[in-house]
Amino acid sequence: MAVQNNPLSTPCKTFEEDLVLFHYGDLRGEEREALQSHMNGCAGCAGFLKELGKLLPLTIKTDEPGQTFWNDYSRELRHKLDAAAEKGPWWESVAIIFQPRLLSAAAGATVVVIALALTLGRGLWPTKDAPHDDAAMMEALPVAENLEFFRAMDVLDDLDLLESMGSQGAA
Repeated sequence: MAVQNNPLSTPCKTFEEDLVLFHYGDLRGEEREALQSHMNGCAGCAGFLKELGKLLPLTIKTDEPGQTFWNDYSRELRHKLDAAAEKGPWWESVAIIFQPRLLSAAAGATVVVIALALTLGRGLWPTKDAPHDDAAMMEALPVAENLEFFRAMDVLDDLDLLESMGSQGAA
């Protein structure tokens, strides 16, 4: 099939819309007569009307699929309907969980998960018994401020021990 490289006819801008209406037979009266007399002297508008006569019918041409398409479509639709009928209702797939052997397995798995959560999660959740880090720091702060006093008390205790040992050795 040879490709034509002919440029399309260019109509006058003022008559372009009227040419489409003229092609479809929607242009009446004086406008139709004025366009016909214009086309007698304008090769661009006359050529454009001929091209519209060739191109516009192609745009409404229907593309009807062949019999093989409809056969394939029908077969595929039957397969899908059969697969949907075999699948069964959704509640049957949920009811499988409640069978005795699966129910005991699910209960055992739940117990293991809870035990792991309590064991491994012990450090994640604060307990009411242990003070928070800030509270423990506030309790140790007064002891740290009086550390010299407590060191002196330890020295005095050690001095008392030495004196008692010295008095026992002299006797």
